[in-house]
Amino acid sequence: MRLADRLNSFPVIAVAALLVASLLGFVIGLSTSDSVAPTIPQSELDQSSPDSSRSGGPLSALPSGTTGKGNRGGKANGGSNRRDPAGNGGKIDPDRNPNGNGGTTTDNPPIKFGTGVRKLPEGRADEILTAEAVAKGGCSIDVSVSDINNNPLPFALLALDVNSGPLGWQTVPKQPQAQPETRGVFRFGELYPGEYRVRSLQTNYKPVEASVRLIGDESSESVSITLEPLEYSQVEFFVHFEDGNSPDEVELRILRNGQDVTASEGRFGKYESEGSTVPGGVIPPTRYRQRTAGGGMVKLTLPVGQTTQIDFSSWIEQQQYFGSTTVTPTAGLTQQTVTLKPGAGDSGGLPQGATALGKLSLTLTLKGKPATFTRVNLYKDVNDFQYRAPSTTEDNKYVWQNIFTGSWFLVAESADFHAPYVQQIEVESDTVMGVDIKTGHLRVHATRAPGTPDPESGEARYRVRLRPMGSGTIERAYNGNLTGKQADFIDFYVPTGDYDVRVESPENYAKLAVSPEKQSFAMEEGGDQSVAFTISAATTLKFRAVNSVGSPVPNAEYLITFHAAGSVPESEKGNVEKGGYDGVCETAIAPSGPVYLMIWTDSTDWNNPDKVFELDLPAYGIKDLGAVVVQQ
Repeated sequence: MRLADRLNSFPVIAVAALLVASLLGFVIGLSTSDSVAPTIPQSELDQSSPDSSRSGGPLSALPSGTTGKGNRGGKANGGSNRRDPAGNGGKIDPDRNPNGNGGTTTDNPPIKFGTGVRKLPEGRADEILTAEAVAKGGCSIDVSVSDINNNPLPFALLALDVNSGPLGWQTVPKQPQAQPETRGVFRFGELYPGEYRVRSLQTNYKPVEASVRLIGDESSESVSITLEPLEYSQVEFFVHFEDGNSPDEVELRILRNGQDVTASEGRFGKYESEGSTVPGGVIPPTRYRQRTAGGGMVKLTLPVGQTTQIDFSSWIEQQQYFGSTTVTPTAGLTQQTVTLKPGAGDSGGLPQGATALGKLSLTLTLKGKPATFTRVNLYKDVNDFQYRAPSTTEDNKYVWQNIFTGSWFLVAESADFHAPYVQQIEVESDTVMGVDIKTGHLRVHATRAPGTPDPESGEARYRVRLRPMGSGTIERAYNGNLTGKQADFIDFYVPTGDYDVRVESPENYAKLAVSPEKQSFAMEEGGDQSVAFTISAATTLKFRAVNSVGSPVPNAEYLITFHAAGSVPESEKGNVEKGGYDGVCETAIAPSGPVYLMIWTDSTDWNNPDKVFELDLPAYGIKDLGAVVVQQ
């Protein structure tokens, strides 16, 4: 065969191709020694199929005998139970990295992050009109407070509300100032035009309110409030056990109604915090012991026409009995009978159904084998910080002596899994039980939105919070790092059960905008779950909602979204924010790049905001729109 024919033969060509491919692979391998994880399409993220072929998994820094999947790029923040097991005061330790690799991988080609520009879908966009805003409120309300004999009162506990259109009355976070030159007069100053309501929160007086409208930039109005003392009467309670005998002594827990404050309701949901300095009018319960008179009688003086709840408890040997009643006294003498029963009624903060002292002996294992647990406690309420530590601990056996019987919440934590194990258990007089904890695998993806750069100073770190569903303050937090990468993920092993996952910006790092803010899932034994979050550089967005003459529009609601008006999913209702009574709207976690800003003032239609603006927000910057006209 001629040499040319031999060189053109298939075997020779195939060998040459393999040699070229090997050489290219070697060169690429050298260039990707610091490569980053590739962008993972949303369709792949929803497959819940972590790459089990990668080494150095989430538990690589944990005790021997455990095996992890994938790559854990996060750092434990030690946020369990809002305490800091690492003893660092809850501060982030940037050097704590169980895998020592910052979450990067070396088996993927390099990808440039922050490339491209996010494009918004076509939709409604109104022209932004601005006005010269009223710089400072020049209106005031003087409130004269007197008793029923027209005597001016030098004291007052007052609340102020403003009429916020479809939202109704919303609390104004202001306290009145006493006017020293006029006894019994209190002034709410620096207000803006609008309709206001003054309410008395004074205890031991009947509730009273007065409305006033301020017209003009410097108007001043006066209202008078007359405080009428509550009328009191005697109520006799005859307390006895089911067998007819009466206790010699009872413990009372009296809950009086305070003056209601306006709920912070929005058009599309309820806000968690009003941020008001106005007291809530809530009267804490009164608790004390009292000897009973003949027939088990307990006599109380209570306000006429005001509903009051009274809880009673007493003991027979080691058994506790409870009773509860609600009474609205009338003028004259009122009498009621109360029967005490085991475990009935309010236990004064004890586990529901607690009737006597008991003992719990608990053996804990992890997947059928002994394990090391860093913390094992019993909680009365998973939304409370209080807990009961075991009396004795030996190997994997935990014993609680002299605890009330009934329902408790077991919370166990270990370095072998990444979220607290929470389970409700029943404790009887002498309870012996074993709990075997099963786990599953969770991968949390963090992917940059197109066009998102690294911060000019600092790192693009994010924090993942794992909270067992319904566990209130019990959670764990871990930090990840997107600096120099398009995508990152953290792998976790968590006990079976329902979870909420939140992603946010750690303190002292550049602010990030995260979408969605929270996701939920149910973990089964040996299960694989995957949740994905999109992370953008945050922008501080400011504006003041005003009408055409520059007066603030109180409590405007607004949403920053990537969706066009009319196609915003219902799930984004939880992202709606509310402005202040002075029209000021500000958020520090608006996503940078092109966004829609939707504002509701008169409209209550989710698909039809009053205003829709298209904005381009700077990364890690500040965008102040000034006084934006949102209402005529």
